[in-house]
Amino acid sequence: MVLNSLKDGVVPRVGLEYIAVGRKNEIQALLQDVSIIEQGGSALRFIEGNYGSGKTFLLHTLRNHMMEKNFVVTDVELSADRRLVSNKGQGLATYRELICNMATHACPDHGALQLILDKWIGGLENEVVQYEGLVPGHEVFDVRVSQKIYMITSSMEEKVNGFDFGKVLASYYKGHRTGDVELQKKALRWLCGEYGTRTDAKTDLGVNLIITDENWFDFIRLFADFVVKAGYAGLYVCLDELAALYELPSRAGREANYNKLLSIYNDAVQGRASYMGIVFGVTKEAMEDPARGVFSFGPLRSRLAESGLLQENISPVIRLSVLEPGEMYVLLEKVSYIHGMLYGYTPGLEHDDYIYFLKQQYSKNAMVREMLQRFVTFLNLVQQNQEVSKEKILYAMKV
Repeated sequence: MVLNSLKDGVVPRVGLEYIAVGRKNEIQALLQDVSIIEQGGSALRFIEGNYGSGKTFLLHTLRNHMMEKNFVVTDVELSADRRLVSNKGQGLATYRELICNMATHACPDHGALQLILDKWIGGLENEVVQYEGLVPGHEVFDVRVSQKIYMITSSMEEKVNGFDFGKVLASYYKGHRTGDVELQKKALRWLCGEYGTRTDAKTDLGVNLIITDENWFDFIRLFADFVVKAGYAGLYVCLDELAALYELPSRAGREANYNKLLSIYNDAVQGRASYMGIVFGVTKEAMEDPARGVFSFGPLRSRLAESGLLQENISPVIRLSVLEPGEMYVLLEKVSYIHGMLYGYTPGLEHDDYIYFLKQQYSKNAMVREMLQRFVTFLNLVQQNQEVSKEKILYAMKV
């Protein structure tokens, strides 16, 4: 999977630890946020780098690390159809993708929402068994669990839209307790942002609110609070391709999305989000272009622009440095080793082979992604044509 992804120019979701090199300072800066989030705070970062520089790789590496730290993680690639806000459902589409992509250590790919809800209920049931000596089926057991559910959902009422969120969680538990699968499905539909009208939500679940383009981030904040009650360390949200906002043709559309970005930034830095980390992947142009980029929006520019601290761990913007040739050399060695292990052969590459390949790539100003694509293609040819010398293949490729 790792090699196929690299050949196709995409970042694998698993196995990244086998090919990770460099980025020590960047990772250290991002990981210092973990303790802040675990203690009930929030953190927001921008990872800035050109296409193919390793932004997405770093985001996925971070995502996997956070799962190991018992966080719920989720990610989305922004696009013309998935924005921060719009009047045609693109903001809601982003929310739906984030909920669909929720993942945990036990469910590392996506689709973890129901597992999280069931773990929450199971944890409360275990508390009643362990601390109160009651067992399922006892006439008081369901009463005590219901009381615990009510205490948790009631505690969320003080948060924005928390009353309806808590009521839907209670409906999910009611469906679990009574065996009403349809009620559970309705609760899941609401939590996933799939109700189109308040009337339907009122009829099915007794709530007067649905998740929309305008309010979706309120529910991400509520989920961050809820997953902690369900036994996790917090919620970590990765939003890649922020350049999609830069590419919007309408100035009004860009400014509306930058205003939403400002709101998310303020929530994170002013303490209105708890147990949540947010990281955006963005190109240098999409961040710094004074005409269309993030910096074209004055309030964001004043908070994020060059301050002399841009490379410090306290800065919200982390600019990716180019991998050094020595780091690329090590990365190619790792990829070569994995390729040989997978296909049961010895690539037999020597120092001069790596140097020749890298010189060719740097002469073409190739990005990391392009180098890896070409290198895996080269290894495939070596493996498939073992009767031909690797040098002949390397030179014939004109890499």
